[in-house]
Amino acid sequence: MACQPFIADDFLFPRPANNRPALPHIAYRIGRYGDFYEQMLRHIDAAEPLLAFTHREPDDPAIALLQGAAIVGDILSFYQEHYANEAYLRTAQWRDSVADLVRLTGYRLAPGLGGRATLAIEVRGTAPVTVRAGWPVKADLADVPDQADFRTVEELVAQPALSRFHLYRRRIAQPLLAAGGTHLELSASAQPAAQLKKGDRLLLMSDESMYSSGGASWTPQKAPQIVTIATVTPHLDRVRIELEHGPSEGWTAPLRAVRIGRTLRHFGHNAPATVTTPITGSGGAITGSSSAATRFERYIYAFESTYYFGDAYTTLDWTEMPLDVEAPDLAAGRRVIVQGRIHFDGQPTPVPFAVTKTITATRAGTVRWGNLQGASTVLTLDSNLIVNGNIHYEMADIRDLRFLEITSPELSLTPPTDHATGDFTSGTAALLFYGTAAEVQQMGGRRLWLAAPDGRNVELVCTNTSADFAFAAFLGASVASMWPLSFDRPPLPFTQQDFDEDTVTVTVYGNLVDATQGKAEADATLGNGDATQAFQTFTLPKSPLTYDLAPDGTLRPALQVWVGGRLWTQVDALFGAGPTDEVYIVREDADGRSHVQFGDGETGARLPSGVGNVVARYRSGNGARGPMKPGAVPSAPERPAGFDKVNLAGIVSGGADPEDASKAREAAPGKVQSLGRIVSLRDVETEVLSIAGVVAAAAAWDLDGGVPAVMLRVLLRAGREDEFAAVRAAVVHALRCRGPNRWPVVIEQAVLRYVWLDLAYARDPTYPAADVAAAIRTELGLAEDESHRTGLFSLSARRLGEREYASRIEGRVQNVPGVLWCRVVADGLLAGGVQPAPAKLQAPLPPRPRIATLRCAARELLQLSGHHLTLTESAEPSAGECA
Repeated sequence: MACQPFIADDFLFPRPANNRPALPHIAYRIGRYGDFYEQMLRHIDAAEPLLAFTHREPDDPAIALLQGAAIVGDILSFYQEHYANEAYLRTAQWRDSVADLVRLTGYRLAPGLGGRATLAIEVRGTAPVTVRAGWPVKADLADVPDQADFRTVEELVAQPALSRFHLYRRRIAQPLLAAGGTHLELSASAQPAAQLKKGDRLLLMSDESMYSSGGASWTPQKAPQIVTIATVTPHLDRVRIELEHGPSEGWTAPLRAVRIGRTLRHFGHNAPATVTTPITGSGGAITGSSSAATRFERYIYAFESTYYFGDAYTTLDWTEMPLDVEAPDLAAGRRVIVQGRIHFDGQPTPVPFAVTKTITATRAGTVRWGNLQGASTVLTLDSNLIVNGNIHYEMADIRDLRFLEITSPELSLTPPTDHATGDFTSGTAALLFYGTAAEVQQMGGRRLWLAAPDGRNVELVCTNTSADFAFAAFLGASVASMWPLSFDRPPLPFTQQDFDEDTVTVTVYGNLVDATQGKAEADATLGNGDATQAFQTFTLPKSPLTYDLAPDGTLRPALQVWVGGRLWTQVDALFGAGPTDEVYIVREDADGRSHVQFGDGETGARLPSGVGNVVARYRSGNGARGPMKPGAVPSAPERPAGFDKVNLAGIVSGGADPEDASKAREAAPGKVQSLGRIVSLRDVETEVLSIAGVVAAAAAWDLDGGVPAVMLRVLLRAGREDEFAAVRAAVVHALRCRGPNRWPVVIEQAVLRYVWLDLAYARDPTYPAADVAAAIRTELGLAEDESHRTGLFSLSARRLGEREYASRIEGRVQNVPGVLWCRVVADGLLAGGVQPAPAKLQAPLPPRPRIATLRCAARELLQLSGHHLTLTESAEPSAGECA
């Protein structure tokens, strides 16, 4: 190189370590394979004794030796750089390294958490089934590779009627059956007595009190109408009746009706129009005859007992009604409807009437009416046809009288009920339960899980008490009816249409019990206590140890340690413990193994000497979360008598893997800076990020109801939204115990807000199309690609409330290798709020707008799903004939 001083040579070896601040990776290698090899070749070229050595192919042993040395140098420099990066918290990648580094500040990586599940038990038969506390269940979950073990938290008495059932939306009674309406409803409790069937005739009859009640004011009575049944369909607590033809006019609900049989007439209704009477002389001989008009009127006074028309008419009591046929089967106790027209004072024309009467006696006899005489069955009714004393001089034409045989109890019919629609506004009397009195009384205070085939579900608590169903005792234990139920909140996300009586889509489970993850391991003898040893430590034989999240936000191991038959107490640290305090601590190493450590006689008691006197009772397993695998169902090794099957109500929540390095790298420095106190807004965010399941947190001053407050918005990992109440409780506890507690803190649950994007781009033809499209998706950070969430819309790259710009999207995609040009053709926001799976969200139909700035609310975090991304490969706009 000395003979060519004007030729620039940028080769530099060894390379100096020159790194600007805040880099995610330290460049610490002095060179790579090519650099080592190049440096050694240059030394050969510069050595005068080797001027004749010009062969540089690897078949020469000397060159092969140099290449081997370069490989060794490349390996050594690689590990040197790796070790240098592992020495700093920002650049360390190994979880062991991060754990060791943050331990120097007193920060310990959180162990994995056991999941929490709600189980729905189904049982057979009629007797309750008791499921013990600690009952084991196994489940295959979609989000974890291994089968998860659960154990019930408490005892459950499972009721067969509540295993699996349905609820129904509120009914709205209709006040009127319109003219021509052919559908009616009858209480199911009345159907067994009525035994209605196709072809039966029903008489619709209005109020008769103006005729049957003494002293009642007279009002016109609506004319009865006969309808014929076409179909009878039992349905829940009702019987649906369809008529062949509806009534000719509307009827006000409820409709009074009876089933009728034969229609009978009054004797004499078909008598000749005149009455011919012979005239006899003194000797008894008939000398002629006389004629008079036949009297078809019959007086029906309210308070008279008999009446008499003359020799041409049989004398009858006021309550006696002769029939035009013999009907010996009409016995005392049967009821009839007497229908006709009456003429009384104040009414210029006859008015229709219909009254219900009971037969008290019957007799067979010969009856004469005018010139008609014949056999008849005479009915004795329980009262006069008209018993209202305010109606005077009543008279009826027997040709109008009809006696309708009643063959059923009196029925109260209603028009078809309507049903509530729309969203639920409250949980009060929100839904109806169909069951017996004994079954509904089991609902008080019960937890219910409602699930639909489309994935929507909700857990509710029935707020009714036994007093709400006190009147159930009057119905009898076996009578099924509809009962209104109230809940602790509206049954959202369901609507009232989801609980239609004809199309049942929502299934309800009423035998719910909580369960926590963890397999109960056999009691393990950890070893022998030695009073001469300080800080004696034992390792649990099975890992990982199950941890549960306590209400105060602390992690509690599912572990009991017995020493010499006495239960010792687990504490967070031995510091502060006395020399006789029987305490121990639990620590996890980087491999997930759990170690139990005891005191030294000054900070915590030493173990007493003994053989096998340290015994652990614990549960293992963590990280269970998410739904069941498609097609899988939980299994129960123990099957109590009457047990049928077990279901997972909702998803498993709360489970978390051990804290990863990236989260500790962010949370540990904040914990050190705050010295365990929560003072600044950044301290609040750091505290929340240390809670399992939290993805992002943002704290800011804002006004809440006109009062300055810290608004803390927390985003949970997808599928763990139901854990927000536990996270809120943990944050409140931390702020109360380690914060200033001088200002209100409002904790809101953050949500994901999905965007849709139409992107056009031009591709360099030297790059494969599939590779460029995949690189664009990676650069954008799609929600489905959990392994490459480093793009623009990845969770780690965004903050709550952060807006996005079409120009920045174009800039990021423009830098993807193989992309010559790109443009956002259209973009926008999808519906906000708590969302279902992204695949169920629909982007607007074309033509779609292009929005320069995508703005979201402070508690929203923008996300992009592959379902809402459209990539269109096109020609670069500058390309063409002259390109």
